[in-house]
Amino acid sequence: MQNNLLETQGVLSVNELQTVSSCVTKYLDWCSHTDQLVLLLIRVSDTFSHVLESESGGDKDWGQLTVKICLQIFQAVPKIIGRVVWSGEPGKEVLQRILGFLFQVIMGQSSHTDSRLLASTALVKLINSTPQPHLGAMAAIRAIQLTQEEVRDLNIGVLEVRLPVMRTDGLGSLLMCRGLVSCSKNKMLVCELPGFQNGACVLLDLLLPIILTHCGDERNQIQSCAYQVLSLWLKSTKINIAEIWRLRDGRLLDQHSNFTTQLLELMWKRIESPVEGVLESIHSSFSLLLDIYRLECSHFEDVEFPLYSFLLQRLKALSWQMKAKYLLLSSLASCFGVKKVLDDYEELPNHLFNCLATKHLCSPASHLYRTILQQHRLEYTLTQGTVSEQELAENWAQQWMEILAEALSSDLPLFQQNTANYFLVQTLRIFPASFHVLSRAFDGRPGHHLGWITLLNAQQINSGSLPTDTETLKKLRASLHCLDDRVRLSALSLLCVSPKTNQALSPRNLSLLREFLPLNLNCNSSSFRHLLQASVKKALVRIRDSCLLHLRAQRRSHSNRKTGEGVQEPAAIVSEGVGFVQWLLELSITSLLPSLNYQRKKTALLLMEALLETCTDSWSPIKRKGQPPEDMTDLVNFVRQRGCWKFLSQPNLRILLACLMDGTNEIRELAAKLIVTYLPMPLPPPLATGLFERAVRNLCSPRVPQAEAGALMLKTALQKSDVLVLQGIVAQGEAPVEKWSQPLNFVTYLHQLLEEQYRVARADLLQAAGTKPMHGLIMALRKCLAEVPETLSSLWQEPLIRRWRQFITQLVDTLSNISHFLLGILSGPHRSCSQGQDTAPSFADMGIAVKAVIAVGKGLEQDVGEDSVLLTDDDKLILTCCWVTLRELGLLLGYLVELGLSPHSSADSTHLLSVTQIQNIAGVFLNILLKCRHWGAVEGCSAGLTRFCASLLKQQSPELMAIPRQILDQGLSDLQGPRSSSITRRAAGLPMLLLCVVAGEESTSQPLLHYCMKTLLDIANLPLSSDWDQTIDLPQVCSIHTLQTLTRSSVLGSAALTYTSNMATLCLQGLSSGCWAMRNAAIQLFSTLTSRILTQKPSRGGPTKSGVTSWAFFMHYPDLKSLLLKELQCATSQDSVPEGGQLHLCPSLHPILTLLAKLQPSADDTNGDCSRFLQPLSQLAANPIHSVRVMSAKALVALVPLLEYGKVLAALIGDLPLCGNTTFHNTLHGQLLQAEALMGAGLETDCFSPQELQDVLMSLEAKLWLVSPAQRCPLIRAAYLKIVLLVVNLCSEDFLYSLQLLLLSELKSPPSSLMIGSGIFRRAVSHFLCTQAVRTRSSHQLEQIGTLLLCEDVEVRVAILTWITQDHGCKEERVGRWMLQLLLSNLQRVLEEEPSLELLKNWLEAIVFLQENQLELESVSIPEDLAQQEHCIEILLCKMEVANYGPVLHSLVLRTVSLLLAESCQVLSLALLERWVTLLKNFIHPTSSEVLRLGAATSLLQAGVKVISWSLTTSLEHASLTVRIINGGICLLQDEDPRVRTQAAKFATHIYLLSNNSEQLTHFQSNSALYSLLEFLLQNFWHSKETFEVLMLHVPAPDVAEILVELESEEAVHLYKEDVPNVFAEPTAFARLLLPFLLRIVKKLGDSEACRNWLKAWATDNHSDIVRNVDHLKHSGIQDFPLVNCFGLPDAANLFPALVGLLVRSNVLLHLLQTLESYNVDTSNISGPSYKLKADLEQLHGRINQIGLIPVNLAAELAICQYPVTES
Repeated sequence: MQNNLLETQGVLSVNELQTVSSCVTKYLDWCSHTDQLVLLLIRVSDTFSHVLESESGGDKDWGQLTVKICLQIFQAVPKIIGRVVWSGEPGKEVLQRILGFLFQVIMGQSSHTDSRLLASTALVKLINSTPQPHLGAMAAIRAIQLTQEEVRDLNIGVLEVRLPVMRTDGLGSLLMCRGLVSCSKNKMLVCELPGFQNGACVLLDLLLPIILTHCGDERNQIQSCAYQVLSLWLKSTKINIAEIWRLRDGRLLDQHSNFTTQLLELMWKRIESPVEGVLESIHSSFSLLLDIYRLECSHFEDVEFPLYSFLLQRLKALSWQMKAKYLLLSSLASCFGVKKVLDDYEELPNHLFNCLATKHLCSPASHLYRTILQQHRLEYTLTQGTVSEQELAENWAQQWMEILAEALSSDLPLFQQNTANYFLVQTLRIFPASFHVLSRAFDGRPGHHLGWITLLNAQQINSGSLPTDTETLKKLRASLHCLDDRVRLSALSLLCVSPKTNQALSPRNLSLLREFLPLNLNCNSSSFRHLLQASVKKALVRIRDSCLLHLRAQRRSHSNRKTGEGVQEPAAIVSEGVGFVQWLLELSITSLLPSLNYQRKKTALLLMEALLETCTDSWSPIKRKGQPPEDMTDLVNFVRQRGCWKFLSQPNLRILLACLMDGTNEIRELAAKLIVTYLPMPLPPPLATGLFERAVRNLCSPRVPQAEAGALMLKTALQKSDVLVLQGIVAQGEAPVEKWSQPLNFVTYLHQLLEEQYRVARADLLQAAGTKPMHGLIMALRKCLAEVPETLSSLWQEPLIRRWRQFITQLVDTLSNISHFLLGILSGPHRSCSQGQDTAPSFADMGIAVKAVIAVGKGLEQDVGEDSVLLTDDDKLILTCCWVTLRELGLLLGYLVELGLSPHSSADSTHLLSVTQIQNIAGVFLNILLKCRHWGAVEGCSAGLTRFCASLLKQQSPELMAIPRQILDQGLSDLQGPRSSSITRRAAGLPMLLLCVVAGEESTSQPLLHYCMKTLLDIANLPLSSDWDQTIDLPQVCSIHTLQTLTRSSVLGSAALTYTSNMATLCLQGLSSGCWAMRNAAIQLFSTLTSRILTQKPSRGGPTKSGVTSWAFFMHYPDLKSLLLKELQCATSQDSVPEGGQLHLCPSLHPILTLLAKLQPSADDTNGDCSRFLQPLSQLAANPIHSVRVMSAKALVALVPLLEYGKVLAALIGDLPLCGNTTFHNTLHGQLLQAEALMGAGLETDCFSPQELQDVLMSLEAKLWLVSPAQRCPLIRAAYLKIVLLVVNLCSEDFLYSLQLLLLSELKSPPSSLMIGSGIFRRAVSHFLCTQAVRTRSSHQLEQIGTLLLCEDVEVRVAILTWITQDHGCKEERVGRWMLQLLLSNLQRVLEEEPSLELLKNWLEAIVFLQENQLELESVSIPEDLAQQEHCIEILLCKMEVANYGPVLHSLVLRTVSLLLAESCQVLSLALLERWVTLLKNFIHPTSSEVLRLGAATSLLQAGVKVISWSLTTSLEHASLTVRIINGGICLLQDEDPRVRTQAAKFATHIYLLSNNSEQLTHFQSNSALYSLLEFLLQNFWHSKETFEVLMLHVPAPDVAEILVELESEEAVHLYKEDVPNVFAEPTAFARLLLPFLLRIVKKLGDSEACRNWLKAWATDNHSDIVRNVDHLKHSGIQDFPLVNCFGLPDAANLFPALVGLLVRSNVLLHLLQTLESYNVDTSNISGPSYKLKADLEQLHGRINQIGLIPVNLAAELAICQYPVTES
């Protein structure tokens, strides 16, 4: 084959080039002969010539392979090539041609960058073949000069090439430099050049100047490449440093040399560069530079390292938020030692951990932390000699343990997780003994469970082992029940994960999993559910692999292992593993029943997915990982022979099929996925037929979720039904037997149903909307056509292509007709032609049209009177039918075009759709998007149109590719044309139309996008006509709105941002327009543009913040910098003192300042970009508009370099006038605002030196008059006070004393309501005095605050109360207790004076806030006057019972009452406690607002614990009250709001501790808390009648007969179904939970004669209802009801709680009767003997099991005598 390639002539194809490339690499002898080599070079040369001629439109791989082969040849036979180049042996001419071609590629801008890089490397390899270094050096000089257009002739040895004049882009010379520094021989780079100055060499004198020049280039590609080459240059310099010292006769780097300074500044200039790869290259260059510097210091015996201090100070000055800081510090630490760096940079550990809260800083911070630990270990061992791991860990802990332990216990999830992933893992790897050191650190630490369990997980991953002592196991079990989701997940992971996947789970771990999983199925968090699934899946893999290991061992005859001590028998491993999987399967299936909440069902389906994926032998061809082991079938057969692991048995399958009708699409989709993926055979015919019938019924529902469920069911039926079943469904005569034709028959049948529904709609749309809406069938067609693999494979079967083409043609026609019909309905029959046919109807027009349809449907005359603003049910039905149908229609058309275009041919005849049909579809999209105003329809059609355009643009047919451009032209034409009404306002679809077309492009050049953007910009820049009309959209306004849509779109990415400067210019011009619509559109576009170019998602859940520094922003958008600066200068030129009362407005000023304020400050301003903005920003301090002054201050912070903060702040403070000097108030106020902003930012970033701060404070204190009465403007006085407040800890005591006297006198004077800003100043004064009092903790000053709290000025009182809830100083225990004591002691006085609602709300809010921040409930200090407390409680209770304050205030009142009640419940009257409990009960109800329920839960935690604790020490008189309180906790633990459940769980934890001497350090998870409350009731209040009655109230007791009748009745047509108040509560699950507790209570009560009497009374009251319902179920022929069919289960959602409730109540009644009979109590007056009821129940259970109404395991759980009557 190789010889054939050489013998033939002509151009090599791509395949031939790949063959040649492979042969050159594998068979060196092939090109080692000169003759063969010359033949090969000739063919390569011919190919090169052809490729270069067609490069602009050629194939990228073709040219790249050609260059690659040249490089391979030069590398394979360098000696032969060298003889040709330098001695002129045969082959000179062809090699000469190739040399010219290579250079053309290097210089050719049309060539791809990869090809140019390979060409430069190949050229250098050619030069490297020189026998003498200086000859190669001269050839390199010649090549470099040629790339810079200094010469046109290239001479390398005997090769001479004259090249044409070529335009250079700068990249060619840079690539040549890269090739030379990376591939040249070292001797050639540093040999002394003849004819040059002494010591000159290629490396220093030729390459470096070119590299440095290109590093200053602003083009991204050049810049990125230049810094890569600089790094390579430094690497080469390091290698050749000894030879360089010889050439230069001295050092290369010196701290003060120009060379060093130039290199450092070059790196420093780009450390904030957003260009990809630049920072990494700078990091590499910096490390190499330091290595060279250290080598030189060592060689020249310089032990001072003067450059180190300079670099460290410069790095310290950088903001901690800069990524480059940590990368460069890691290089510095590696070079000069960690101890030196940490000693000189004390804040480094804090800054490192701060980085973990910001995603993009984690990696560089981790790199530095790892470097520090590695160097620390190395340095310590070098200084101390041989040391133990424990000693190393203890030494590490002195610096890092405390901060690491605190971070691992953090409440911020991302911060804590990043600490574990990035820092903890590194710590354990480098210091293995640090595990034990850290373990001690978590003892007694608040929130230690999270840190401890995280440490344990990391240790298991790191070492594969864990401690198994009793204390560790106790903590682990407590972690599994912890309230914090993260702790529970970490503990679960600890149980499930192992380094070896075939390591069996221990019995202890399996037992803990059985305990954990049922309690965590209904967690609210989606991430928790998926992480739980991931952990359980790992456990299942371990179970599976360990069982397989045992089976393999059994198959090997020589594997008779002896079981060692502490190791399980293999048989036990298999038995326990199989049993756990079976238990998990039953748990999952039972959790999928109707009436259970979404959370439980979703978790159960995820667990089912994990089971089916790991414990079945289903092989999936689309998965690369996770396939079952080869012998998995053996394990499955082994287990199923024992009756286990029947995952998709018929009972289980029926429950999964019922999930297809769930109300949420997540449940439906996941259930369908499990059935389709893991059901190995078709559905049984009865189930398949029932599935289809129920699907068709659902498709006829007007409710969109039900129609979606029907569509999914049809898709499932198509995929999992037998051929014969499908034939029976389709029923079209003799259907063909070929399975691959069934999808076509099926969708054809659906199309027929759609046409029938369309005929009904044309006759009576009102009837069709209610009974046969079309959107369900269209949705089903889309799913069956686009999401079923069998359909996709059937499309291009040769015998079916004609039928498919016919079907798609008919379907497109039907869809087109439907769209025209519905749009015509919405437009109305009487729209005049003057309104225009292409204009979307207004909402009023659509309302009239819908009313007309309703009138026709009901046979009424249309009401022409006044329209109602409310929509009737009929209006909603028709509108929903129209817009959902149009939405689904657009989606289906997009898929049809994608499916109908042949993937194998460009010929139109091979497509399933003709060009005419595709153009008609485009017309349908245009009509819908331009004439329908409903956003749902627009959004759905947009997705379809995007798919439509993307499919066409992938085709090679010019006619098809032109259609998207035609749509784009049509949209742009409509935008420019005259209109009689709006086409973009109120969510009309024109902007989306244009977005869809340009979003379909996959070409990198994106010509449609650029055409669209330029056209829109041209239209928007057109001047407005003199007679423009505000009532319609102007073309300019439409264009700006469309530009906003394109800019905001995430689909386009950053492509639209290419036009940032143009759009910004347009916005700033539009803001000055006289047209309001133009100004409105411009500000919206500017806001979107700002958000897109600056905003990044927050990492810590805080406010969204820009991460772009001002320097990086201006470097990235240089045109925008000039534009913004010009606008600012223009604005400041008009900001002189207004003449004649005229105020000069600059509309673009505020948006510009807002943009600048979003930037982050840069470290310094080397190129002066930012400093140019400082003068206009300083001048804006005098602007007469307040908001402009505020924003100018924020912008100043972003544009002043961090290193200049102190200097600029000192100038601002120093320029403040002295007393008596005249100044403008606006100017003075603006200066103070700017000073305040700079001061706050500087203190936050710690960029002030001590001397700078001292100078600023002296100047600030000298301007005290600014807050005195001599300054009459309150806003100026407040601004000065805010500055002082920032540095109050640093001010002198004399200054603060004088200031406080001034402020106190100010508050004593009456407020002036006429002075603007007076209230702001008085609030500022109040906040300052409060802060000062807390800071000094002076009793006198605190008493002054107490006096102000009772003054007559309500504004001052409210200001102090607001400060209490906002200031962190009050969280200090002593101050907080004093403040709380003050507020509570004066509460009665405040209540009696009938305060304003604002004052009352703030007073109570302050009390609640302070109480929450006390460390323990016992630390709350309550006034000792019990009468006063009781009076306050009485007043507050009256307010809650009588006044209608609203939920927030009611909640505050309740919590305040609870706080008072907690400390005085022992002496309060029972009546007051009863009133409190009654209010709690009202607030706990699910219909109450979340605020009230949360307040009730918090009140239980505050007072409920104390009341119950007290009641335990008293007689039974308070038992009823206690039971009611605990029942409130039980209700709140089932609340739908997670915050409420959290507070209730804390309450339950404290209750648990009352009767258990346990040192519980963490709160229970809500379900665990529910168990603990029930156990508490059983232990302490079993004897109370209320306990039994209250618990029985939680067991559903509806009339089963009535529910069965409702199931048979026809449901009225309604669009929406009313939700229950609490969608989280699960009466079924809770009734199951209660059953064992109720039986135990019955047993206990039977032991008491007094209790037996009211047990008998309860049985008498309830027996008849229970027996009647049991008899009705037993004799009603329940198997005949549709609920037995799995597709009727969702309809029977109300039956399941009733059925389970009946079984529970009947079981309780049976045990109660048996208990009474055991004590010889006469029960004849109740009913017959208990054995009769027992027989009835046994018969009912038998019927239930027979028909499979509920899962077998659930039926067994509820069976008679399941629970012993003795205590468990």
